[in-house]
Amino acid sequence: MRGSVSLVRTDFLDTFRDRRLDACAGGVPPGSTPVTGGRGAARVLSTHPFGDIVVRPYLRGGWIRHLVQRRYFLGARAFRELQVTERLRAAAAPVPEVLAAVQRRARFGPGYHACIVTRRIAGTIPAAVALQRARSGEVRLLMEQIGRSVRECHEARGWHADLNAWNLLIPEARPELPVIVIDWDRGRYMEAGVPYQARRSNLERLRRSLNKLGLTTALDGWPALEDGYDRPPNPDPAA
Repeated sequence: MRGSVSLVRTDFLDTFRDRRLDACAGGVPPGSTPVTGGRGAARVLSTHPFGDIVVRPYLRGGWIRHLVQRRYFLGARAFRELQVTERLRAAAAPVPEVLAAVQRRARFGPGYHACIVTRRIAGTIPAAVALQRARSGEVRLLMEQIGRSVRECHEARGWHADLNAWNLLIPEARPELPVIVIDWDRGRYMEAGVPYQARRSNLERLRRSLNKLGLTTALDGWPALEDGYDRPPNPDPAA
């Protein structure tokens, strides 16, 4: 598509072309449906052989969304998120699998639209939903697992810009599996490691999210999250 730049994983290229995903930055992919149990404009699209994929356009937040909901002017958000996520994935952090990133020049006026495509993680639901449904005895385990996954991302040198209960995916049927930390838009890969204050700011942002959602049982279980965070991450199996 004219005015569009895409970074696509080699084995996904045919699917990307067949489903015309180069247009995802400017509109809703045909045949897609909203993400169940999530929020925002992310869409699910069934493909072969990759199964379900998630197509997430970049949307403005705050007051400026009323003026330029999809339009950005500086940087290359999708490509930055792809780079950060892939570096964390290479370090075995619990993050999603990115398949493509697209940036497209806005049709009228300056700026660009963008979107990112990831493989959907089957059998997971947002922590905002899981913690609301969980029985009191299950909350501690969920909170502990959340703490472990956030610690693993920090140890892999990743700092999340918006760590909240919607950006954590909980495995429904297998609680022993790691919680997946998604949406690394504006996140950073810190070469020198994530400093203490930045780590605590991530955790405090998550705590504010739980409070805003009224998840009192999760807040009561916050010590379990701290316990999970303080536990040393699993050793690298290749070590």
